[in-house]
Order: sequence, then structure tokens, then C-alpha cells
Amino acid sequence: MTTPHTTGQAPPAQHREPTRTGQGPVTKERGLGPPGGSGGSLPRVSTADVGTVVTRHGIQTVEPLIRPYLRHTPAITVDRADFGLPPGPLVLKLEQLQHGGSFKARGAFANLLLRDMPAAGVVAASGGNHGAAVAFAARALGIPARIYVPHVSSPAKIARIRGYGADLVVVGDTYSDALAASQEWTAGSGALPIHAYDQAETMLGAGTLGMELADQAPDASQVLASVGGGGLLAGVAAWYAGQAQVVGVEPEGAPTLTAAMRAGRPVDAEAGSVAVDSLAPRRIGELTFAVIRQNAAKVLLVDDDAIVATQQLLWETLRVVAEPGGCAALAALVSGRCEPAPGETVAVVVSGANTTAVVFSQAAAV
Repeated sequence: MTTPHTTGQAPPAQHREPTRTGQGPVTKERGLGPPGGSGGSLPRVSTADVGTVVTRHGIQTVEPLIRPYLRHTPAITVDRADFGLPPGPLVLKLEQLQHGGSFKARGAFANLLLRDMPAAGVVAASGGNHGAAVAFAARALGIPARIYVPHVSSPAKIARIRGYGADLVVVGDTYSDALAASQEWTAGSGALPIHAYDQAETMLGAGTLGMELADQAPDASQVLASVGGGGLLAGVAAWYAGQAQVVGVEPEGAPTLTAAMRAGRPVDAEAGSVAVDSLAPRRIGELTFAVIRQNAAKVLLVDDDAIVATQQLLWETLRVVAEPGGCAALAALVSGRCEPAPGETVAVVVSGANTTAVVFSQAAAV
């Protein structure tokens, strides 16, 4: 494994011509391709066979390809008593320190490096974090990018996307509105859509987080991660593959996985929460749900009050900044929805921090 990069920029990459035929090992060997064939000639993986692609082997294949462009984010071990809970080891995977401010950079680079790239470049719809990640990856690889976000996207996320030089469009009230607008652009432009979660390459990229965490916290018997569209949970669950209990945590106001578990398939759910800009698509992905079910992940719900309280507690206890969606998983512990056994090691992914915690210009003026 290469030495992780820890600077604020991705390492310099040779300029990649947008007209390249960029079939990496997964695309070539496993038959992965973009939805509808746009930008490539291979069919998209189906729900029936996604479980044969998003696996430990698939993640191990993708990891060395994307590693030069990622930070190997730290995991710290604290006592659960620090958070007012019964004592016990708690491992926090600080993925908010990743390029772009969230775990999404993993899936973004996996998509851009594994899939055929049209001259029009890429397009993505996002609540903000995925858009920032795609914009960052596209800049690093010299690929044009157009990002659609809804008006609920936070100013911090919008600023990141603009700062990375992507063509930004703010449209609609929800992620679903931004997705629809991006699909219209895709139809007319020929750009390659990079789905925020429901794409095999996206899940494989997210799975590299599980690969890192398993090495950093080998004794963890439970691993908690936030759920929006399910890409992170699916990737992490695919890596652990039953070797630890993987638990998804989602807001009560956006119960996409909970609704799917009850129905036995992805269905529309509510899309309102304090974490609406990261954990509130209309429904969980078809592919992500298939992978999550195959790997026996379970789900817990937390309310907005618990999320906000956890966000504040993280800052007060560890001086760690997390956006609401980024600390939803930890909120399951803080609120008592998840009650580990005494002495049991629990690992939690702090998945994003694209929010404004401290306004330093104001602090300096005091």
C-alpha cells in the first residue's frame, strides 16, 4: 500500500483525456458500466448480480487504484464514558478528514478511474457531499464536471463544489429534484452520470473505508455507519461480509432503509430531517439494498434531537466537527438506540463535516 497523502490537495495526476477508454480491472473483468450505457459500452450491473461484484475481492481490486488519490483517515479509540455512556471501547473512524470533507471521495475516484469517460465529462446530482467529491476527483484527473444540488444544500458544501471548479447548478427543493435535472442534462449532453450511491463502483469505493477500518479496529464486533441512499453502508457491509455486525443509522424523518426493510424492496419514504442535505433521498438504491440485504446489515432510527445533541457532544468532547448526517451513526450510541455489551468494541464512522462550525473571522474580531 502506498504512503497516504495528507496534504489538502490530491496528488498530481497525469492529465487524462476525456475521450479515453478507461476500463479498469473491475469494469473489464466484472462487466460494470454506466447506467444506460452512456459513456461506455458495457451494461450496468443488475440487482441480481451486484452481490458478485461488490465483494471483498472487488474492494481489494479497487483499493490500490484509488489509493494514490485518497487520505488514509485516522481512527481513534476513546472510552464510551467520555460521552456519558457506560464504559467501553469506542473507535471513531474520522472520515470527515477525507478529501472533499466526506467519505464520498472514495466512490468518486472509483467511478472516474474505472468507467469509460466521454468527451462531455461527468455529471452528478447530490445533496452536496457527493457533488464536492466528484468535483474534487474531476479536477484531480482533468475531467469536466457539472454538479446539481438542491437549495437545501448547505453553504459549506456549495462553497466546496465551487472551489473545486465544477459547473454548479442549484435547483429544486430536494435531492430528487436535483437528480431529475441532472438526468435531463445527461440526455442532451452525453456526460457520464456518477450516481451518489446506486452504482457498483460507488459502493466499491466506499468499501475501501471498511477495509481500512477493519485493519485499524480488528476487535470491533459492531460497526455503525449513517444511511442515506445506502452506498456507504453497502460498501462497508460488503467488506465485513458477516465478520462483524454492520448497523446502518438513519434519521426518523428520512427512513429509507427502514421502509425498504419493511416492504422487502426499495420504496418511497419521507425525506425530511436536520440531515436532509446528506441522508434524505426519496428511497434507498436498488443496488445498495441488494448488497445490504445480502450482507445482513441491520438498521436503527434516531431522531433529530439526538443527531444535534451528538453533533454538539462531539465538538465539546473531542473538538471534532461533524455535519448532522456525518454524526447520525454516533447518535445511535449517544441516544441509547444501540446498547453494546460491557467491554464490547464498537466502531463508528464519522462520515462528513461539510458544515460551518466556527467562523474564525468573527472569533478574531472578538
